Amino acid sequence: MVAKRKENPTETTTSTSNEKREEVKKTEVKANTVKGKECQHFVYIGPSLPGGRLKSNTVLCGGIESIKEYYKEVIEKYPQVERLIVPVGKLGELKEKTQTHGNIINKYYDDIVSAMGENKEE
Repeated sequence: MVAKRKENPTETTTSTSNEKREEVKKTEVKANTVKGKECQHFVYIGPSLPGGRLKSNTVLCGGIESIKEYYKEVIEKYPQVERLIVPVGKLGELKEKTQTHGNIINKYYDDIVSAMGENKEE
């Protein structure tokens, strides 16, 4: 009688885990590219704009110039929006400043809110 050799479950799991890691890495690379170009991540930390044009905390992917071009009409109407599109890495630091009086980020935020109020009256 020949004894069957049991497969080492750790070995199978490891190879499967490595395959999954590679799959995740490939997915991350795809997620970080837009039409073959490197994708940077930004967040809009200003107030949500009327008509759903741009919502607070929206994550944006692409180069900053392409993002500005995409939101060109919004930036023309609310120029401070451009200054409240920040790199994801600075989100924690700058998001807090939107609600802290006495700094420039809060001023940009308040200017947008004021401009939205003025535009409602028109």
